[in-house]
Amino acid sequence: MQQAARADGSKYFSKGNSLVTLMARSWKQLLVMLLAVAASAAATHYYDIRSEHRSRGTRPLLRSGPWGDLQEWDIRVEQPLEYVGLERMDESGPSWNFGTMTEPAVLAFLRESGCTDQQAQALLQTRSGTGSGDFVLRPREKELLSLSREVRSKLYLMLAGNPANRFQANPYYIPNGDFERLFDEDRLPVDVDRLIEGLLYTRNGYTYFSDPEIVLIHLRSPAQKSAFIQSLTSMNAVLLRVLVRPGSDLDKPINYWALSMAGVYSKDLRPLLEAQERMSDGGSVSILYFLPPMVRDRLYTTPLPPGPSAAKMPDCHWSALNYFLPVPDPKMGDNDYAASYILQNFYEIGSPTMAGDLVLLLDRKNDVIHSAVHLADDVVFTKNGINFAQPWILMREKDLRGHFSALEAVKTVYYRRKGK
Repeated sequence: MQQAARADGSKYFSKGNSLVTLMARSWKQLLVMLLAVAASAAATHYYDIRSEHRSRGTRPLLRSGPWGDLQEWDIRVEQPLEYVGLERMDESGPSWNFGTMTEPAVLAFLRESGCTDQQAQALLQTRSGTGSGDFVLRPREKELLSLSREVRSKLYLMLAGNPANRFQANPYYIPNGDFERLFDEDRLPVDVDRLIEGLLYTRNGYTYFSDPEIVLIHLRSPAQKSAFIQSLTSMNAVLLRVLVRPGSDLDKPINYWALSMAGVYSKDLRPLLEAQERMSDGGSVSILYFLPPMVRDRLYTTPLPPGPSAAKMPDCHWSALNYFLPVPDPKMGDNDYAASYILQNFYEIGSPTMAGDLVLLLDRKNDVIHSAVHLADDVVFTKNGINFAQPWILMREKDLRGHFSALEAVKTVYYRRKGK
């Protein structure tokens, strides 16, 4: 009986053992299910974050240095639509003006640029009577497309010697040769994109375009023409923000900017950056808060067109040399005065390492053809030309050089304010 009891007990105990095993297995399955749910939730959260970046903004480049942590976005800034109509172009097609040259002289000119006899003769057949006495050719699309990039580069450089050939004398810079980025969002027909690509040329390591008028022939609607001109006249630019993380070294950006910039004070920057640092994920501050008042008021704006009795429009020298002044000095637009001001108030340095260092572009004669102001990383503050349709922008230095190297390669030198 006891043996039977023991046997029965063992039997029941054995069943209990199976029950424990079953419960253990159930807990394992539940744990696996919970882990799967957690993994799914994490994956969904990650996807939501990625989706948010796609739907709410482009991820910036991050550049760290003495300036702190910079968030950088490369953008294209177009002229205001109100100014696009002021960009005059002959919609009947391009023209090349050879001045008072004779036909034999023009033929020799074309051959010297690298044209074959067949190409030169075909171009001569497009001569147009202007009534002015100038020798003018009006090349058609097939003649233009027959030229190689090398020939086009040399020919257009020779044509640039006559100011009447304004698109050869002042070609459009195509950053990195990426014309597709320039004319994105399907703003132009596909065949026009291919036409533009076939008319590009390279000089001094940069890519340019000088035939907008042949493209306009292919564009029928005013909207397409405006979109083309807006894209063509746009400028490569940079947006900047200073990133602040929890635990960031705030002294680094505060010292870099406040010690360099007139009108920018540590007492203003520190509370603003500390407020960002206290946020759970940190934050970022627009570069505008780190720039002098003159720049803060004008960045990414364009001047109004001048009136009949207006003074000289602000140019690059006016913008660069008034950078630190609380009240802009109109005399900075005078080249002789600007040169004298630089010699008296700046000294040459090997490379820019402080915000506010002056960036000068020189031609082969060492004459200054452009001035800008270094900010941080490879970014400068600039106004490219006296044209009122050109905005004050931030630009990468390599694009600045490309913009001004269309006819000859520029040399870059740097200056710093005395006392810094």
